[in-house]
Amino acid sequence: DPDLLNSVWPLHMIDFKDEEQFHVLFLLLRRLPQVVEWYLCNHVFPLTMRFQPQKLSASGQEVGGDLVFGRRLGFSGTPSNLLPVELGTCCFEKGDDGKILHTLTDPSVAFIDLIPDGWSVESILDRIAAADPPFHALIDTGAL
Repeated sequence: DPDLLNSVWPLHMIDFKDEEQFHVLFLLLRRLPQVVEWYLCNHVFPLTMRFQPQKLSASGQEVGGDLVFGRRLGFSGTPSNLLPVELGTCCFEKGDDGKILHTLTDPSVAFIDLIPDGWSVESILDRIAAADPPFHALIDTGAL
């Protein structure tokens, strides 16, 4: 809006207490990526993402054991029997693994796409983006 641009004073003359001038500046600058980045990096992130020089860390084995908590309850979508001894064995829904494998091996649902040697993250993403027909889902079957 040319009228809006003409209503802005030179930056060195702006009165920080003038709400009207600040409103005009806000309208002009609020969607500029550089302004948004500066605001996030200088105001938002320092307040909300405080990093400590030392971090506490623990594995699932340690957190799930009785060392930290007397009672534990949890859920994981990844089928794994790597549990602390105190938790006993994992109770999977009967037939879940079979249903997953049946779906993943059904040619009307899924297919295997062999990636050539020398692949990169970019080449895989390009391959996915150019797929015809397009992919509807990418499934990581690493836990199976």
